[in-house]
Amino acid sequence: MDYITDLPESDGFNAVQVVVDHDVSKAAVFSPCTKNITAEGAMDILQRDVYRRFGLPAKVISDRGPQFISKAFKELHNSLGIETALSTAYHPQTDGETERVNQELDLALRLYCANNPENWAKLLPQFEFAHNQRTHSVTGKSPFELLYGFQPEAAGTVRTTPKHPSTEQRLQSLREARENTIAAHAQAAAAMSRRLPAAQVPLKLGDKVLLDTKNLRLPYVSRKLIPKRVGPFTIVKVLGPVTFKLKLPEKWKIHPVFHAALLTPYHTTKEHGPDYVRPPPIPTPESTEGAEWEVEAILSHRTRGTRKQYLVAWKGWPASENSWEPEKHLKNAQSILRNYKKRHKLS
Repeated sequence: MDYITDLPESDGFNAVQVVVDHDVSKAAVFSPCTKNITAEGAMDILQRDVYRRFGLPAKVISDRGPQFISKAFKELHNSLGIETALSTAYHPQTDGETERVNQELDLALRLYCANNPENWAKLLPQFEFAHNQRTHSVTGKSPFELLYGFQPEAAGTVRTTPKHPSTEQRLQSLREARENTIAAHAQAAAAMSRRLPAAQVPLKLGDKVLLDTKNLRLPYVSRKLIPKRVGPFTIVKVLGPVTFKLKLPEKWKIHPVFHAALLTPYHTTKEHGPDYVRPPPIPTPESTEGAEWEVEAILSHRTRGTRKQYLVAWKGWPASENSWEPEKHLKNAQSILRNYKKRHKLS
């Protein structure tokens, strides 16, 4: 059991309690909470979200946070016959399974939160479902298969065509949420396998780093022209072994906390040393007006007020980057728009 903290506030929450089954299933439970959760709060979540599904655990492995070393926490576990093991900081010998899941969820959430910081708490069940539906590399089966003997059906699966517009909008919302969370999970897993298993260069307070732009919406004429990394930015706070707060430009209206897998140490050279004059500043992620990116496909449409919006898949970008756009943003994709309107009999 562990925590992911310092997320942008969503429905009053800024952290996630993560519980992972160390036994055969490798299933995980993700519960929204606050960074300053008490021992009593942690126990309430265990009772509400874990006990009712799996019963009492034989053993709880956790870090040395104040919740887990409190007298109340220990006494409750002792009275119930639950063994408590306190892991040392970031050592996989004790709580490595949770730490691996933590890192992947941490990165997936931060990838998603970069452009959708306000609603991650509502989508946490989707992240949990996506994790438990994926095949585990050790068991060769998904946690769902090992727990229930089958793969539950995902939300958004449609067997009949809905007639009511609100039903269609709800189904589309479920499909979109599922696609985005699965894409964020896949992107996180790929980034971790690419960078974290290697001998990672330790980052510390004051270090300068380059930031991966894959999950940032930068206003370049073509997405193919966006640099893979931007910066350098200074680490102003170390929030955990793999979580860092950066000093970003004031105009950037994004959450400044990032996973280590999105950061690359910045090294000065003779050509790019302390006296190097930077090229023009990189664009502000939210200053996207006037930018036209390459549209791969239009996936759906909806009405907001009196105007239509279109769900756009951007060429070369994962489903987590799909976005709802008004028609005026599709000036350079007129043929795709015309074909979509023709197929769906839109005026």
